[in-house]
Amino acid sequence: MSPAPSGSEVSGGAAAADSIMVPTTSPYYTLLTEGIQPSVGFGTTVNGCVVQPRTTCVNAQLAGAMLRGAQLPYADLTGADLSGATVAMANFTYASMANANLSNTVLSGVSLNEIYAPGLSLNGAQLHLGSIDNSDLRGADLRGLNANFGAVVGSDLAGAQLQGANLSDTDFNGDNLTGANMTNVNLSNGDLTGSILDGAILDGAIYCNTLMPDGTVKSPQKEQCPGQAPPAQGTGQPIPLPATNAFYPAIKALLEGHQVAPGTVVNGCAVQAYTKCPGAGLTNADLQGGFLAYSTMTNADLSGANFFLGSIAFGSADGVNLTGTSLGGTAAVNASLQGAVLDQATLNLTNLVGADLTGASFVGVDGRLASFTAANLRGAKLTNANLAEAGFIGANLTSTDFTGANLTKASLLGAITTGTIFTGATFCDTIMPDGTINTPSKTCT
Repeated sequence: MSPAPSGSEVSGGAAAADSIMVPTTSPYYTLLTEGIQPSVGFGTTVNGCVVQPRTTCVNAQLAGAMLRGAQLPYADLTGADLSGATVAMANFTYASMANANLSNTVLSGVSLNEIYAPGLSLNGAQLHLGSIDNSDLRGADLRGLNANFGAVVGSDLAGAQLQGANLSDTDFNGDNLTGANMTNVNLSNGDLTGSILDGAILDGAIYCNTLMPDGTVKSPQKEQCPGQAPPAQGTGQPIPLPATNAFYPAIKALLEGHQVAPGTVVNGCAVQAYTKCPGAGLTNADLQGGFLAYSTMTNADLSGANFFLGSIAFGSADGVNLTGTSLGGTAAVNASLQGAVLDQATLNLTNLVGADLTGASFVGVDGRLASFTAANLRGAKLTNANLAEAGFIGANLTSTDFTGANLTKASLLGAITTGTIFTGATFCDTIMPDGTINTPSKTCT
């Protein structure tokens, strides 16, 4: 569902004691401002294309169209022209977008996960706080893409064109970049862990604190990388954001926290990609921004830890204790977390696409805006969890327990719900597995 905060949550004026000021340089700034703008209505027809899940809009002419907040999972947009369209907070999960044109679009908060899109054009587009995970983008045109603070994880980009792309502060790990043209790409503070670069052209690439495929750091620097400080995202004033907003924990951590440097040893565990710390004792540890992709953290204890804005993508962490852990904005794409305990954890904006969460416990978590797309939650326990605007598209929810959970504006489209327990769950504008809306309302909160 759309991650747009309500108009009452984002407004002008001075910050209250329980709020923070979001500057125009924050990567979240555009997302917050877009969130209070009008969205396209569910089922609205735009240039002959019905904006709804599973729609068929082959070769649709949608250049410059207003598609903010569009729900288009499983849509057939083969060959569609969306160049210059307004698509902030839109959802294209599992869509067919081969040879579609998204050039010069601003993709703030957009989900392009699990899409089939060989030949897709993102030429000159901006991918801020959006994700393209586990997708087929062979031969795609990503020249000049600004993916600063975006995520392209576990995707096939063989033969893609990325000349001049800005991949700074971007998760670009686990990707197939065989034969990709990455001339003059900015990789400052980027994460290429686990990616395949066979035959890739990297002439003129900018490296600074860059995590390479083998987990080593290229061109390490203690201070901020040159040119890494983001430009203003808008021309307006800083935005006061209350602590009740789902974006608050991650934004506050980004503004006030400190990223742990790769290789830092915490309680005997080296915080770096491919690390092996089974059973590690990291209770209440400060791991903010830690890169633990492809790591082994089986049965480790990270209860109460600060793991905001980190990554354990492709990691093995079965049985890990994450009780009360702060995971806002953290990536766990394709990670194995079978039997993990995440009770009372902060999961706002956490990316769990494709994760194995079999038998995991999420009792009482704050999982607003979290993405569980294509995740395996068989037998998982999410009782009394706040899952407002969370995404479970294509997830396996067999025997999953949502007793007392808040599923306001959540999406269960395409999910397997055999034996799923919804006793006492709250539904409001919730997209059900068959695409119907449970309890439609204009006043969901």
